[in-house]
Amino acid sequence: MTPEQIYLNLIDKERNIYEPAQLFQQTRETVAAYIDNLRSPGNHDGQLSIVGNEVKCTKTGKVFSKQDEVVDFIKATEKKPEDKEWERLNQQFLNYHKSLSVYTLVNSVPVANYLSLRSGMGNIKDKVVVDVGAGTGHALCSFFQYPEQIDYYLVDPNLRLLHDQFIRIYPKLTQLKMKHVLAFAEELPFKNNFTDVVMSLSAIDHFKDYKAFFAEAYRILKPGGTLFISSHLDIPADAADATKTSQKLLSDTFFERLARYLYYKRSKVGHDDHTYHFDSLEPFESGMKEKGFVIERSEIFKRYFFVIARKP
Repeated sequence: MTPEQIYLNLIDKERNIYEPAQLFQQTRETVAAYIDNLRSPGNHDGQLSIVGNEVKCTKTGKVFSKQDEVVDFIKATEKKPEDKEWERLNQQFLNYHKSLSVYTLVNSVPVANYLSLRSGMGNIKDKVVVDVGAGTGHALCSFFQYPEQIDYYLVDPNLRLLHDQFIRIYPKLTQLKMKHVLAFAEELPFKNNFTDVVMSLSAIDHFKDYKAFFAEAYRILKPGGTLFISSHLDIPADAADATKTSQKLLSDTFFERLARYLYYKRSKVGHDDHTYHFDSLEPFESGMKEKGFVIERSEIFKRYFFVIARKP
């Protein structure tokens, strides 16, 4: 569908808060346009070439599938016994993603806007950005103020398509091309010293090994490049902002909360799909320093945080 056809299709189509999302493919760059920047995971000197609908490592002969301009580095990854728990949590997370509601989107927008402005990262231009755990890739337009001037790579272990609510709010997602690969955060399929920015928003607590991610981020960043991470901490909300249970029960939002609870139950959304639970910035800052980064700035706000680090 063209962008015009997408929006024509959505006109007069009422969007209830709780109903299955209509999904759209990302607008993707051809793999041929950036194949020189890719490397076989675990073989950083193993260049890749396109052979039909596959991508092949010239060094090892390993083959990766390519479909709809997405290279899949996941299927060819050897599974380990310890991966079973991550896979269980990941499936639980995917149930949440499939049932993502307008409620969730609307309430996450202020967090993204604050992060974008407060960190200053949303204002960058003319940079190569590798967004790890990027999901649908909507951050290209929901986080960055100048998305036309960002060379954006979407990296995620799951193929997650754009929900119609993102399309409705961020129309440039139907026009701007992004580069899309399926890969783990711990084995990034890029050459050394390649990118200006590695970022991860609301994803690091879903990774298998966040320290391995820091090592990979350091490897692919150019000297002077930036690592930017943000997520939430498992700490109580500020007392001034906390809403008492009794107030919730007696508020006008009670029936909405009940409807949301029943919706998530039907969608088999688990209560907790995180592999890590953090209550301070210490694990991030110490892990980054251990891998060679210099911490430039960090902040905790409400129950959220961001950390900006630099590769010397």
